[in-house]
Amino acid sequence: MRFKYYRNLNQHETYVTTKKQLKNHFSSLADLDILFGLTRQFEWDSRCPQHPKITGVVVAEASVHRDRTLDLSFFPIARNTYSEVAYEEFNHDILADLQRWVGEQIEKPDTAIVGVEQLVVEWGGNKHLLHYVTFL
Repeated sequence: MRFKYYRNLNQHETYVTTKKQLKNHFSSLADLDILFGLTRQFEWDSRCPQHPKITGVVVAEASVHRDRTLDLSFFPIARNTYSEVAYEEFNHDILADLQRWVGEQIEKPDTAIVGVEQLVVEWGGNKHLLHYVTFL
């Protein structure tokens, strides 16, 4: 597991989880790259022409690529729009969902891998929404 930080946050921003929480959930995955702040906000890959409409803020994204590389990306969110309750929900429920999803992707046989599998976590203001996408 490799952690990479690309930008420092200002006092009005936060990430939805911590390095410690991620180690608790994903310590068994040695080939996982965890990226904090690679980009300021999430953008869909240009190879994904049909994707769900996002109305909230994307706070996290997990990707499994054809070559079986794994990465988790976290994006900054304004502290005043992300409550402590949302933080707790993410770290107890959504991280478990991410862990389960990554495990399912790893267990797939090589013949079942079509392209890039992506799980996008959106904060809609009052709840987290999960979006599953596959693209070549």
